[in-house]
Amino acid sequence: MTEGFARYRAIGTKEMRLRGLRVSPIDEHHCVAHVTWRATYARKDEPDVTIDFDVHYLVQKLGAGPQVFGWVSGDEQAVLKEHGII
Repeated sequence: MTEGFARYRAIGTKEMRLRGLRVSPIDEHHCVAHVTWRATYARKDEPDVTIDFDVHYLVQKLGAGPQVFGWVSGDEQAVLKEHGII
């Protein structure tokens, strides 16, 4: 997680906000959390840009509490390039 946060800060991420959450049960121990995010990025010599995106987290609920064991999202690199962030 620390490396991930450092990478996002290095490319200019200023803020990430949770916009929405919907949970789809799979069975008694698993679900998919559909999360909508809004991220704001600083860009060199250009105004900040805000991007909305979805991530679908695979969650297992055993023992001490829920744990994310995977996720599905779109082509993050392509979107960041499209908006001049990387």
